[in-house]
Formats: sequence, structure tokens, C-alpha cells
Amino acid sequence: MRDHVVEVVAITVLVACLTGAGFTAQVISRERQDLKLVVSAEGTQGMPPHVALATAALGTFRGLAVDVLWARADALQTKGEFFEAQTLAQWITALQPRFPRVWAFQAWNLAYNISVATKEPSERWGWINRAIGLLRDSGMPLNPKDANLPSELAWIYFHKIGGKLDREHWYYKVRLAREFREVLGDLAGGRRTDEAIARFRSIVNAADTPDELRADKDAADALDLLAAHGCSPDEALIRMLGRVVMYTGSVDAKLREGNVLPRGTNRDLVAALVEDERLSRAVFTKVVPHVQKRVLVDRYRMDPAFMLVQMERFGPLDWAHPHAHGIYWSERAIALAEETLRRDRLNELTIIRHRLGNLQDLMRSGRVEFDPLADRIDILPDPRFIDGYERGIRDALVQIRSDAGVSAADFGRATESDLLKGYESFLHQAIVFSYLYGDEDQAAGCFGKLRQIAEDSGRGHQPMYSEGLEGFLAVRLGEVMEIDLSNTRQFLDAMIQRAMLDGLAKGRLDTFNRFVKLAYSVYDRRYGASAPGTVHVSKEGALPPFPELVSASFESAMKQESTPVLVRARIWAWAPESLRNRSWARIGPTLVTHAEAVGLDPARAFPVPPEAEASPPAEPEHAEPQKAMRDRAAAATPS
Repeated sequence: MRDHVVEVVAITVLVACLTGAGFTAQVISRERQDLKLVVSAEGTQGMPPHVALATAALGTFRGLAVDVLWARADALQTKGEFFEAQTLAQWITALQPRFPRVWAFQAWNLAYNISVATKEPSERWGWINRAIGLLRDSGMPLNPKDANLPSELAWIYFHKIGGKLDREHWYYKVRLAREFREVLGDLAGGRRTDEAIARFRSIVNAADTPDELRADKDAADALDLLAAHGCSPDEALIRMLGRVVMYTGSVDAKLREGNVLPRGTNRDLVAALVEDERLSRAVFTKVVPHVQKRVLVDRYRMDPAFMLVQMERFGPLDWAHPHAHGIYWSERAIALAEETLRRDRLNELTIIRHRLGNLQDLMRSGRVEFDPLADRIDILPDPRFIDGYERGIRDALVQIRSDAGVSAADFGRATESDLLKGYESFLHQAIVFSYLYGDEDQAAGCFGKLRQIAEDSGRGHQPMYSEGLEGFLAVRLGEVMEIDLSNTRQFLDAMIQRAMLDGLAKGRLDTFNRFVKLAYSVYDRRYGASAPGTVHVSKEGALPPFPELVSASFESAMKQESTPVLVRARIWAWAPESLRNRSWARIGPTLVTHAEAVGLDPARAFPVPPEAEASPPAEPEHAEPQKAMRDRAAAATPS
């Protein structure tokens, strides 16, 4: 009787335990689904049978299989068998799809180890692109709650592509610029911040689906026009139109070949768009933004609405610039970090520093000038991102001061001092760039913040801070511009050279005028040019009048064979008329010879100025009026 009771009790307890386990399993299953921890069999598709079998059958022994494959991949990489090593990397991430560190390591291995072992720039770029795709297209979708993977992707854009340590970094910048210029065009160049944001907002607000697009009559007619010319509303279309826009706006193309279309252009479609203004407007304002939106979402896995938020927050991000992508993925990481369950394991401070590093580099190099004919790229300062950096560090400091704080992983909780040294470095550069690019009020504001930091740390008595903005610039300008301020003539020549290369060569007359104005202000203070009665004791004081210095530097630069003829042709096209008139007799024959040597038409590259002036004006040289600039730009625009 007693045994029977024990059996009944045991069976009852067993049933209760099984029932409880069943309910607990359901709860665990729901939590696994919510946390995206369920392993899908999709990752095994296309793998060899023995690897697919291992994924399905090894269970807890998959870690051992990964160790074996990892060792084999390292051996293949050492032997230079990169494709085989990449294949094993895919198998490893298929066996451990929910471990973010595996994805991060493999992407880093591709971008930093395998890529540099190859010699051809195109091969290196191919490996870096594979690393980007590994994180963006596979790792992050399988680990959507992990903040480390978008942070790793941000680092590749910031350091590998945007940095200068890799000898082929200019090639990477060119490839990225061409890729996104074809897709998005030049949204930010030469436009105010609000104009750039408004142009991108049209992409965000574009139709999401083809049916929604066709509901608009003009868009439907435009789609019919495309179909009649053998085109579909897809990525190939916007890349073809993007190349047409880039090529027709290329100064190099006009100087070398005149008004011609690039290869691969659907000329009949382009002609039809030129003839029909209504359909052309529908294509470029409705069809193209819709396709751009789909390409960003489907190909690049980027959210246009989130991209717009970053532009509104930090400034006119140019998506042809690697640091713009660094900002996007850093902000993705920060957003995910705020939702993570184990913040103590995540170094949020590093992610915030990525954000600030990208913004500081955008201030130094946020303006992309790209010409597709020769893959010429210039990355120039953009002081508009000074406000973006200030906003970024304010947000970071607010987050640090909050109850939640900012995690520095093993180093505990971040403090304000972790960011202030970087902020001080930023202010040093922001003062110089804002001053050089014409915003003296912003330069003074940044200097006030820097001086306050110096005073708080007991360094306010140093001459760099105590002698005001001009004293600070006298110390820092030479370091930033890499010129010798002790040699005033060298400084003047360097400023005029920068005026030509950063101003005239880019068609930026405002930049040209600012550099010339800065050079003149130094000349005036040093030599008393505004005080004609001043007697100079030193021989250095006997320098010629400032306009003659400008002419001498201009002529010297235009005769330099080390400067490409196309660059000099752009400088000549935008140079003030009076400067060209004064210089032609001395440099004209040389320019003609150099143009002929590279197969350019001298009359197109260096047209003879209409008249020559024997005596230069007494005032510092400035660019010709805006009306003349517009007339020249209109004449250069293809019909």
C-alpha cells in the first residue's frame, strides 16, 4: 500500500514538472524570438554537405568545428589563398550566426589583413567591400540587437576608407564617391545646409512602391516613356542618369572633350527628356527619388528617414564621403546601445568617440569635389560641421551626466574628462578653419571656449591664449596649413597658392577671395602697406606692392609642370580677368606648349584674354563680379 502511494505521488510530481517545463519552454521560446536568438537554417544554404550537416547535427560541438575551421582559415590566409580563406569565413559565421564577435573578427580580417596582402587597388577595394557586406548584409540582420556590429562598420568607413594609413586610401575614396554620386548625385556641394536637407527629404518622401508611384499621372507617363526607350525604374537607370549629370557638369570633360555624353548613355532617352519638360521633371522629381529610396533600403540597407535625421542634426552630410557613413552607422550603434540588456559589456564611450571623430574629420574634409573623367577627388574643409560637432558633444555630455550614464565596459562609467581632451583638439582646428573660411564670429566663439578650458586647467597665462584670437592664429595657422610663418614671403605665397588651388581650381571665388584677403591683411600689418609714409629699415620691407606679389605667385603656379594641365586650366578659367590680362604675355606661350603636349586644345584650355594691362591695380586682387561668374558658368553649361 505504501509503495502504491509513493508511485502515485511520484507520477503526480512528474506530471507537474513536465507541465511546468512545457510552460517554461514556451516562455523561453518567446524570449528567444524577442531577442532574435533563434538560429535559422537559411545560413546553411549553398554550403558543402558536410558543413550543412555539422550545422544541423553538431549542436554544442559546433564550437569545436569552428575552432578547426578557424585554424584552417588562418593557414590558408598565410599561404595567400584568400578566396579559400573567405569561403571558410562564410562557413564559420554560418556555424555561429548569433555570436557578433565572430562577424566582427571576420570583417576586420578581410578589411585589414587580407586586403593589404594584395597589390592591386581594385583587389584591395574588393576585400574591403566584402567586409562591409559581411557586416551590413549578413551579420547585422542576424544580430539586430547588437550594437558592436554597426560600430565595427562605422570604424571601417572612418579609419580604413576615410583615414590615410592605407597607401590606397585615395582609391577607396574615389570608388565610394563615384558609387554614391551615381546613386544620389551631389546633394550638398555649393548649396546651403537647408537646401541640401530639402533635396534629400524628397527621397524620404518619395513613393515606397511602384504601385504608389504609378498612381501619380505624371509619374505614370514618365514610366511609360522609360519603358518605350527600354529602361526600367531600377538602379541601372539612376546610375546611368547619374553619370550623365556628373559628366555634363565635369570641368575636365569640357576642357578635354567638349560637351559629350559618357559611354553607356541611352541617348534616345536623354534626348526625349530634353525635349519634354513635363516628363523630364516627373522623371527627376518622382521616379528618380523613388528608385534612390529603394536602392538605399534594398542594396545598402540604410534607412533614408534615419539618414535625414542625421543631416538635420549634424549638417549637410555628403553620402559620397566615408565619414558620412561613419556617422550613420555610429548613430545606429548608439541607438541600439540604449536598448541593450547588458550595457556593462558594451563600450558606449568608444561609439560616442567614433561619432565625434567622424564629425571632426568632416569639419576638416567634409566637402567632396569629384570629377568622373579622371576620377579626380578633392576633399576640402567644411566649417558647417563645427556646429554639428558642438551638438554631438553636448548630447554626449548630457548622456554622461544622466542617471543612466555612459558605459566604458571594463573601465566602468565614463566621465566628462574622457571627452574634454578631444574637444580641446577640435576647438584648435575649428578656430583656424572658421577664420580661414570667413566666419570670424564663429572663430571668436570657439576661441572663447578654448580659452575657458585653458584657464580652468591653469594654462590661461600662456601667450597662445592670453594674446587674443590673432595671437592664437599666429601660432596655430602655420601648423594647420603646414607653412613657415617666420618667413612672411613664404606665408604670402602659400596663401595665394591655396587661394588658387582651393578656390579657383574648384570654381570657388569666395574661397579665393578669403585666402587673398588673409594674405593681404598679413602683408598690410607686416609692411605697413596702408601707411605709405612708413620707412622700412630691413631689405625685407622693400617687397613690391601686393598686386605684383599676387601676379608673381600666380605666374609661378601656372608654369609649374608638376601641377596637372587640367588643374591649371581650371584655375585659368576662374581667374580674375585683370590677373589673366597682366600675366598672359609672360606665361601664355608656356601654357600653350604644355596644353599641346598633353593633347589639349590650347584655345579651349587657355583662351587668350581679350586685352592686356601694363600696370596692375593698387588694391589687393579680388575675384571678378558674381555676374561675370554666372555668365561664364552659363556659357560652360551644355545645351
